Amino acid sequence: MVTIILFIAASLDGYIAGPDDDLSWLFTDADYGFSDFYAGVDTLIMGRGTYEVIRSFPEWPYEDTRTIVVSRSCDVEVDTPETELYCKDLPGLIEYLAEEKCNRVWLVGGGELVRSFLKQGLLDEITVSMHPILLGTGVRLFPGGFQQTMLLLKDTQVFEGGLVQLNYHVMPPDDESFE
Repeated sequence: MVTIILFIAASLDGYIAGPDDDLSWLFTDADYGFSDFYAGVDTLIMGRGTYEVIRSFPEWPYEDTRTIVVSRSCDVEVDTPETELYCKDLPGLIEYLAEEKCNRVWLVGGGELVRSFLKQGLLDEITVSMHPILLGTGVRLFPGGFQQTMLLLKDTQVFEGGLVQLNYHVMPPDDESFE
C-alpha cells in the first residue's frame, strides 16, 4: 500500500517560502526529525517548480532516492540522478507507485501539487514544522481550492527555539468520525 506523506516546513502565517522562493528563514541549527523521516521513505514526488528550485542548489540532495517530477507538461528536462518525469493524472501516479512497489512516498511540494493531492483525496499524512516567524508574503502552504479536509492529530513535538512539529493523519473524505 502506498502512503503519501507531506513533510514540510512553514512559517506561522502559513508560507513555505518567502518572496522569490526564499528559504533563508528556515531553521538549520538542528535536524528536527528529518533524517529519521527521510530514512523511512523510498520515493519522492515534487512539482516542476519545486524541482527547478532544488535543482539549482550546488548539489542535488536526493542522489540515492527515486524522485518523480510531476508536471502538466511532458517537455520538462529532468537531469538529476534517479529522477523521472510523470505528466499524467494523479490517480494514475498512485497506481504506478503501487505497481512499482513504493511504500512511503514523500510529497516534497510545491503548493500547487499539494493542493491537487488534497483536492483528489490522495494525501495520507501531513507533518508540518511550524517555524516561529511571520513572513507576511510568499508561497502559501495550502493555496486553497480543495474541499474541507479533516485531520487527526497523531503527534506533536516542541523543539528548543520554538519550532513546533505537528503530525496529522488525513481523514478520508467519506469518513464521518468527526461528525
